[in-house]
Order: sequence, then structure tokens, then C-alpha cells
Amino acid sequence: MPEQVPVRSVRTGGIDHMEVLTPEEAQIAALRREREGYVRRGLDERAAQVAAELRRLGAEDGAAERGMPAAPPLEDAADRTPRQRAARRK
Repeated sequence: MPEQVPVRSVRTGGIDHMEVLTPEEAQIAALRREREGYVRRGLDERAAQVAAELRRLGAEDGAAERGMPAAPPLEDAADRTPRQRAARRK
């Protein structure tokens, strides 16, 4: 659970509370992003290694390796059609 850290508001001068991830939560979030990147690029062996580390930390139950849907591939939004170029002036 994120920690509540008191911060002073510059605008009002009052005290607000901001949620900050604990180091363990930050590591788990980073590993999940890393695994998602490997899955998107098709590096299943490396994704399985990261999933094993997540299980070791107690963050996953192995659902990713048991057929959990993979992340959708990234879309390539670039238009690959050749462009017509204007004739050069002499």
C-alpha cells in the first residue's frame, strides 16, 4: 500500500498528503512494465524469467505463464505508402 507523505502546498501553504510507492511496490511495478515490454517484442523466454522473479517476490501467481492474454502488439502508425514528390524547378 502506498505511503502517505505530507507535503506543503506552495499555493495555499496548507499541508496535503501525497501517495508515494514503497520501494517494494516500485520494484514490482518496474518488473511488470519490463515483462510487458518483453511480451510485446516476442521475447517469451525473458518474459518468463521476469515472471519468475515476480512470483518470487510474491507479486504474481503465475497467471502470465498459464495463458493470460498477451499484451497487444504495438501499432505502427507510420504511413508506408510512397509519397509523390513535386518536380524540381530548373
